[in-house]
Amino acid sequence: MILKPSTVGHGGFCIAREQGKVWLVGYALPCETVEAEQRGRQGGVDVAIASQVIEASPHRVRPECPHFGPAASQPGFLTQCGGCQWQHADYAYQLELKRQVVDEAWSRAGLRLPPDTPVMGMDNPWRYRIRGEFEAIATSEGVGFGFHRQRSHTVQPIATCPIHDERIERALPAFGQAAHEFGLSSVQNLLLTAEPGGTGLLWRLRFRGPEPSWPREAFANRVAELLPDTTLLDDAMSLQVWDMTFRVRSDVFVQTNYQQMLVLYRTALTMLGAASEDRVLDLYAGIGTISVAIARVAGPVTAIEENPRAVQLGRLNARINSARVEYIPGKVETALKQVRIGRHSAAVLDPPRAGCEPAALAEIIRLGPDRLVYISCEPSTHARDLSALVRGGYRVRRAAIVDMFPHTFHIESVALLERS
Repeated sequence: MILKPSTVGHGGFCIAREQGKVWLVGYALPCETVEAEQRGRQGGVDVAIASQVIEASPHRVRPECPHFGPAASQPGFLTQCGGCQWQHADYAYQLELKRQVVDEAWSRAGLRLPPDTPVMGMDNPWRYRIRGEFEAIATSEGVGFGFHRQRSHTVQPIATCPIHDERIERALPAFGQAAHEFGLSSVQNLLLTAEPGGTGLLWRLRFRGPEPSWPREAFANRVAELLPDTTLLDDAMSLQVWDMTFRVRSDVFVQTNYQQMLVLYRTALTMLGAASEDRVLDLYAGIGTISVAIARVAGPVTAIEENPRAVQLGRLNARINSARVEYIPGKVETALKQVRIGRHSAAVLDPPRAGCEPAALAEIIRLGPDRLVYISCEPSTHARDLSALVRGGYRVRRAAIVDMFPHTFHIESVALLERS
């Protein structure tokens, strides 16, 4: 069938209408004419994948990655890897599309995105990921690692991934060869984190079912032989954020784009404008990167985090950096009940993609800090929660979009709210 998408939707799809029917079209761009094949439904809407471009957008470019389609030089048009969605769009246009997505999400929630909202992109939007999780797959040559195909549970082994740090890409065949040599047939996935500015590579293997008895040290030594220019780290690594040092483990969250993490955190801290007299809440605090940065310029910070490993590291990181950070373990909506009204003048919240629980928003409104900085990686839940906070007496003052995930549909945004 022939479709002509008119606008961009969330999830990397474009939206087309044909004889009154709405389609989500993958691997097309707005205002293109494409031949498309139906590929099921998503959220009650029919999904199609572009199989041939009839009239191309002026913003269409050749994808950098051989595992991504479409590209005229590739044997097949359709993508094999579902990790990226927009490599076929030039980078400046990707930033335009992301602003449109955020603007539309805010509009649906009854909000107006401030017209001066910047979209902060990267000078070089490649090789930015310092962390990757790769699924194991049996190949004719042994154990390989890769990603799921687009809209599929099938794993596609990859030979290259130009959005990951090169050390991660070089490590994949080494770990696959060692897994094959040691007969580790039940490996499920491999998690790698590259140390920014260093030679360290933090690694972790996970297995299907109970972890078998395996020669971990001998395995690591073999991988090290295959990667002579890399220092393998199997427990924790150091992450430098400006003049602060943080310990990071594989089982806690860390921003995957180190360069843009600094941009995001600087933007959030500038919006917060914390001074020495401010006491600040850091909600969904993780290992304390934002908490420690705030504590360097403000009064004591109260950090709330649910993950026990992150709490443990957060307390350690506060000591390493001589920062006045107090952790309250637990869910935000529960832990906030322990906080007294009027004690904190400002708060930062950076929840997971699902956003805040209604009970957490209710507690924030009850406590009533004068300023809120809300960081989000999901425009729809961000807009939903901002709308609830506005109804609770806050007003949006500023916003920014930081492109943490070039070539994908994922979007990071941050907003400053003040009590009316």
